[in-house]
Amino acid sequence: MSRRDAFLFEAATHHDARIPLVRHGIGRLRASLYLLLAVLLSAGVILVPLCATVVFSLSAGPGAYDVLLDGRVLQSLGNSFMWLVLAVVVCAVGLGLAWLARNAGPVLGGVLRFLLVLPAAVSPLTTGAIFRLMFDTNPRRGLVNALFGTEVAFLGPVWIWVVFGLALVWQWAGVAFLVFHEALARLPTNLLRMARAFGVGRRRRLWSVVVPALAGPAALAYLFALAAAARVFDVVLMGAPGSMQAEVEGGGLFWWRHHGDLGDTRASALSVGLSALVAVMAVPALFGLRGRVTWAEPVVPPPPRKGWRIWLLCAAVSVLWVVPFLVLVLTSLRDPVAAALSGWWGGGPWTLGSYTEALADGGFTGALGTTFLRAVVVVCLVLLAAVPAAYVLAHEHLLPRRAWRPVLLVAVALAVLPPQAFAVPLERWLSPVVGTAPALAIVHAALVIPLAVLVLHNAFVRVPAPMLARGRWELFHVVREARPALVLAAVLAFVLVWNDTVVGLLLNWPSGDHLPLILLEQARHFMSAAGPLAAQSVIATAVPVLLVVVTGRWLYRGLTRGVRP
Repeated sequence: MSRRDAFLFEAATHHDARIPLVRHGIGRLRASLYLLLAVLLSAGVILVPLCATVVFSLSAGPGAYDVLLDGRVLQSLGNSFMWLVLAVVVCAVGLGLAWLARNAGPVLGGVLRFLLVLPAAVSPLTTGAIFRLMFDTNPRRGLVNALFGTEVAFLGPVWIWVVFGLALVWQWAGVAFLVFHEALARLPTNLLRMARAFGVGRRRRLWSVVVPALAGPAALAYLFALAAAARVFDVVLMGAPGSMQAEVEGGGLFWWRHHGDLGDTRASALSVGLSALVAVMAVPALFGLRGRVTWAEPVVPPPPRKGWRIWLLCAAVSVLWVVPFLVLVLTSLRDPVAAALSGWWGGGPWTLGSYTEALADGGFTGALGTTFLRAVVVVCLVLLAAVPAAYVLAHEHLLPRRAWRPVLLVAVALAVLPPQAFAVPLERWLSPVVGTAPALAIVHAALVIPLAVLVLHNAFVRVPAPMLARGRWELFHVVREARPALVLAAVLAFVLVWNDTVVGLLLNWPSGDHLPLILLEQARHFMSAAGPLAAQSVIATAVPVLLVVVTGRWLYRGLTRGVRP
């Protein structure tokens, strides 16, 4: 460099005025801690005992699987398949009702949403009692036979599947209706209009626009219905007469009756076969959820349809969904002797005698408090484990999209798995503490956590990344924005524990301090104790129904988008 061009190469400091690059989010170590409680509970209560069940089934060679060829076992597995198929019917009914009511307007739509979703808070035991009262063969006690003036054996071999199919649809079609009603309101109408303008046929528009838009919500509705159908147990115990229970009992109920006679290896083989059947039926849910459920932005709703047809439709659906509640309440308000002899349309005397008799049962009143406390503890445990787990799973840099599918596969499988699949190893390992309150709370929480994680994750991924609340405060920001999903997860946990019979029978019997077990005892004297049983069912139903009524606004949004507006 010469003296002449010295200034051309002058060195000067440069200040970088760009925003410094900072890696946001949580680290992998902290993410592991967030996942720890959910993984420990799910693995310790479900996954490891499930693996032990598989090992038990193979401990004497594959010969134990000969049990699957037994005629009675085949019939029970066939019944399980029928129940799982009914889950598809539940979704189809929910979709059909949502399609018919898509232009009902906010008032009629709100009434339908409220009435249709209420049965989901009712326990399967109470549902079984209601439909047994309605379809009794004797026209003096059975409402349907009294209406038609016949004596059809609805609870006999020909009609019993129809009755239980109606019971499952009544209880769970409302949840599918909510999901599909919201999904239909968000169909990409502009895209459909454009496709129609370019001459795209109706069938092609259906497969290329409508089906992809409904796939995720349909999978979510199917998952809820499948979980209910896979764990069908107590509705058969209460709703079917003893001589007819074998006609409709699934593999889970058959396993509970006969696992002592079958022996450990053959009973484990039956559990594995039942779990495999449920897993196969859960595959459509995996296809629908593989890309995370998406909800398009709402479109401008069309004006409510005016006319007598929509009002007639809503009135008919409302009556069909309200009548079972009325049957239960009116039966509980009759004199206990009169309720045992005839149906509510037979008239008085109308008394509170059934409630007095029900509340005089110290076991029932004690179980009310015990079950309530247990449900509250389980809600706290579920939220404590599921919220941080769902938060971690919602982070793309910690869980890439390609890794989401295996996690989804495990979560869906655990959500629909019947408890019989892991009951024997779990009972053995928990034998020193089986039947105690902490052990039962932990098992209940572990069963609900996979479903809660799925619900919370779908909401957390929609929360916009905060600009200011980074680091440790980001979790609080996400939880605050996803309050509807948080309320939904809490209500789900409370209702599932409040209405559970299976875990109580497997791990708490014969202590019987759980509310559904007290109701199940009454099933032995169903006809003679119809009044007190109805009164206890009304009291037991009032708590979850009140919870659903109070949180209804949050539940609807939590089930669909999951985040607050």
